[in-house]
This record gives sequence, structure tokens and C-alpha cells, in this order.
Amino acid sequence: MKIMDSPRTGKLASVVFYPSRFGQCARTRTIPRDPKTERQNRMRAIFGSASRSWGVALSEDQRLRWVAAAQAVPSHPSLAQYSYLSGQQFHVQINSTLQCIGLPPVSEPPAPVTFGPNPVSDLVIDHDPEKGTRLRLNVGPASEDIMVFGQAPCSAGRMKPRRVYYLGLLGPAADGQRDITDLYTARFGRPAPGQKIFIATCQTKDGWKARESVFSAIVPPAPSVEKRQVPLKATVAASAPAAKPQPSASAAKVSPPLHQAMYQGSTWDVPRENKAQKRGQLTSIPGTPLVHGVW
Repeated sequence: MKIMDSPRTGKLASVVFYPSRFGQCARTRTIPRDPKTERQNRMRAIFGSASRSWGVALSEDQRLRWVAAAQAVPSHPSLAQYSYLSGQQFHVQINSTLQCIGLPPVSEPPAPVTFGPNPVSDLVIDHDPEKGTRLRLNVGPASEDIMVFGQAPCSAGRMKPRRVYYLGLLGPAADGQRDITDLYTARFGRPAPGQKIFIATCQTKDGWKARESVFSAIVPPAPSVEKRQVPLKATVAASAPAAKPQPSASAAKVSPPLHQAMYQGSTWDVPRENKAQKRGQLTSIPGTPLVHGVW
């Protein structure tokens, strides 16, 4: 919950303090779920191996060189403050990154690396008629390895990723794009239409990592199958024109129509066709009420 307090982070007894985008917050300390998946066990083994090698695999001179190199490596900012890594922290950071992407650990601190702009520019999600939903990254010329991170499919209303997980290295691009569908579905499964996908990429070299770039896209709906309608050809049989009915002898004599009263509207702009006719005596029709004209 949000609290009115000085900025702080960490645990105090059973309360955990942390800053959020809404302000200073506090929550009750809970033990997180630990499923111990294969990926978790692998990363824990890598981290433990890199940490143990600091005191086992390195000489004193090597450790001093790591300590000197770490003086120029800032830590992650916390409460708008940062410090510098220790020699062991720098050693674990470099070797954990190397082993994560399948490279052997190093015993000497690597030289600093200056990264250029991220060659990944956008995430595109479309539908393939044969393979279904496909996730592709628009990639330019790349000179370094690119690590790909992803988040599980979420609501389209989410605007920022909450937690991303390492998926693998980005392979070579073809025609300016690289398909990452297999990397993503192997971890999170196939996303449903309307869900949002977050992908983060960062360049890496010699254990150094550049700043991450985050991309997002919404899975479009699958194209509907258009039903083709076959036009029907109607055949009309030719027939002789119907003969005009001959008037009967009794209908030959037509009596002059009676001048009936007609309602012609209540406004003066209504044309009155019978205005020129001579007003005669109103005639009532047996069985019907007498209707008076409005003039």
C-alpha cells in the first residue's frame, strides 16, 4: 500500500519498503513461490559457479585486477543514488552473462565496450496462412550478439513490461527481419488474438551488456475465411405476352363519379386538385360515416 514516509527500500521486520511509480509503498513480507524449474536451476548453478570461482579459481593478482577494473563500473541506481561494484560483484556479473549465452568464463577483467545503437527497431506480429501467428523483429546490420528477453502475453491495456525473461540469442536476419516465434512459444506458448507482447533486446560483448530496448505489439485477430458465393443463373422460359382483358358489356357504360368529400390537409400550401370543381351536394355512402372536406 502507499504510505507517507521518507524514501526507503528494504526489509524491516515483517514489512518490505519499496518505491513505486505511485510513491513510497510498503507490503507484508512473504516468501515467494519457488517452483525450481529447469531454467531456474540452470541460472542458479551459473551464478553459484561464478561466485565460487572468485575464491577458488583466481589468484590474488587476478582478484586485484578485478577490483581495480570494478572501480569504473557503477551499480544499478537505487533511490537516485548509486555506487560502484566490488571486484567479486564485477567478476560474477561478467561470467554469469558469458555462461548464460553459452560462452566460457574468463579469469581476467575484460576491457570496457562502447556499444552503438541497437540494430533492432521494431516488433511485428502477423499471421501466416500455414504456420499461424508469427513474431518477427526488424533488424539492421548487427556486429554484436543480441540477447532477447520476453514477457508472458498480457492485457492490451498494459503499457510497460513488468518482468522479462531471457529467451535466447537473436540469430541472423533475413531480408531485414528475424523470426523469434520459436523462442517465444517455447517459453510462453502461442499468444491469443488481442493480447500484447513485450520483447526486450540488448547487445552483449565480452560479458558486457548494453541498455535494453523494449518493443511491444498486439496480436491481431486471425483473418476470417471468406465464403465465396456462386451466382445463380436464373433461366426464364419465354412465354407469349398475356392478352389484354376485354371490357365486358356491362362495364362499357361508366356512370359519372360522385363528388365525394376529400381531406386535403390542414395547411394552405397543399395543392387542391378539386378546387376548380364545382362544389356540389355532399353525398353519403350507405354504411360509412359522412366525411366533410376541410377547405
